[in-house]
Amino acid sequence: MIQKYYRGKPSYGDDFDYILISRMTIKSDTFDGIFHDVYSNRYDLTLLFGKQGIIAFIYGLFIKLSLSVKKGKVLPFGTIYSKNAYEYLISKNIVPDMEKNMILGNTLLLKNRSFEYKIINTGLRCRENIHFKDFLDLTIRRGNMFRYVIVGITGVIVNEGVLLLLHGKLGSELSIIPAIEISIIYNFILNNRYTFKGRGHFYMRLAKYNLFNLIGFAANLGVYYTAVYYRTDIYVADFLGILVAFIITYTTATMIVW
Repeated sequence: MIQKYYRGKPSYGDDFDYILISRMTIKSDTFDGIFHDVYSNRYDLTLLFGKQGIIAFIYGLFIKLSLSVKKGKVLPFGTIYSKNAYEYLISKNIVPDMEKNMILGNTLLLKNRSFEYKIINTGLRCRENIHFKDFLDLTIRRGNMFRYVIVGITGVIVNEGVLLLLHGKLGSELSIIPAIEISIIYNFILNNRYTFKGRGHFYMRLAKYNLFNLIGFAANLGVYYTAVYYRTDIYVADFLGILVAFIITYTTATMIVW
């Protein structure tokens, strides 16, 4: 199950603020004690945080990066509402539910009225609430990461093509410079148009993208030469360098450039 929210309303499209990927199970006596404390009107709501499992952590990290979720959160928690908060949500035709509507209710409370809340770290481990096929659907079919990789692969072809054309005129030392820059610009244009669908600030975005790609390239070389120095196979070293460069360039692209 994927529960998505966009601007305080359940969303079944590609635009949303939050994804509920995990949930927790609380013993009845513990829940009753917390519920009594909140329902006594001392707080409007209490957010119950638990321990995030490694699978949910990985899911959350890849989902945020692939979908460029900058401000939205992918967190494991539950909610207990006070009587006043509950009545407010009822007036909005929302019945608070620990799984289906808890983030929606929180969003409405945040955006529509002032409230008091507290956070309780329960120490309980949360169960993953998203199936692997849904995770793949979000990160590959709907997300940006797969398209970014495809653009990067075609960018390598452009890089090699420019290198081949200029090698005879500029030599092996100088021909790599325009090859890298042209492939970066090519990748940017495709990513801006198809991967992230950027709007506005074209040249500022291009400058940032170029900078972070050069940083990624430098990191690639650094990892490669370091690995080779420690007698790592050159193909393994090259793969490690490419992996580090990809992490840098994609993370900065999805969280800073676009």
